[in-house]
Amino acid sequence: MLQIEQKKVNNKPFFYLSEQIPLGNKYKKIQVYLGKNIPNNFELFYKKLQTKETKLVIDNIKKIFVTEKNIPLEQITEIEKLKIKWKYLILSLSSFQQEQLWRKIAIQFIYESNAIEGSKLSPTEVEAIIRKKYLNKNIDRKEIIEVENSIKAFALIRNPKFELNQRTIIKLHSIVTNELKVTKGYKKVKIIVNNKETTPPGQVRPQMSQLLNFWHKQKKLNRHPLFIAANFHQQFESIHPFEDGNGRVGRLLFNWMLLRLSYPPILFRFQNRLTYFSALNQADDGRPKKWYWHCLRVYKNTLKNLV
Repeated sequence: MLQIEQKKVNNKPFFYLSEQIPLGNKYKKIQVYLGKNIPNNFELFYKKLQTKETKLVIDNIKKIFVTEKNIPLEQITEIEKLKIKWKYLILSLSSFQQEQLWRKIAIQFIYESNAIEGSKLSPTEVEAIIRKKYLNKNIDRKEIIEVENSIKAFALIRNPKFELNQRTIIKLHSIVTNELKVTKGYKKVKIIVNNKETTPPGQVRPQMSQLLNFWHKQKKLNRHPLFIAANFHQQFESIHPFEDGNGRVGRLLFNWMLLRLSYPPILFRFQNRLTYFSALNQADDGRPKKWYWHCLRVYKNTLKNLV
């Protein structure tokens, strides 16, 4: 977290903007000189600190993250540079501007995620529902409910108090599927997806427990958060714990895993849904390379559009 520090020399105050940067299991402090008084505008100093942080992370990338098989370290470095750029973009915005940006992101995420699952709404219609503007009377009521549910679910994963466990995953699903005539809680019938049997109902709870344990262990290995989230998402979709709504819940959880560590969101696009499903299927069969690269490309495109 950024801090303003005061140092005294000959009883005169000098102010610095400082930040603690994690480098593996250690932290390194960086700082820039603000002056003898605290300035009203920090934009110039944010840029200087951003430059310092970017160089520090690039120089120490091997200490921060373990190498991923088939993923060059340069790709992770590029993600980190964009993440730092995002960090200082957010800092430069007022609270109002930040919320406007997050509203825009929420609209994009909800449109894309729901469209992947078959929604016919346009981005403009999704925005109109969220902003409670005039709606075409021909719009299916079910589609309106899906958007209203999604905005509540998106707000939940942005809440810093949200914690990941089976209870909160079930709660998130109940929000996503509220008033949609979907069975609450884990599925009670067998579900087949793309000619593949998913986890039988009686095994869902223990397999979800194993998945959560896997996630906790992965966090300790210094893997990049993108690939931890990608692994979790693939296994979650393979388990297919709910009767319906698995894709939307899974993409929300993917984003929560990034947001909790101050990473920007990832937006899987409707136009690339076939590649998305194909990559997931290959990962299900023990060939995750295509899935990792798909997530990497999607994330870089998302970040470049955001920053």
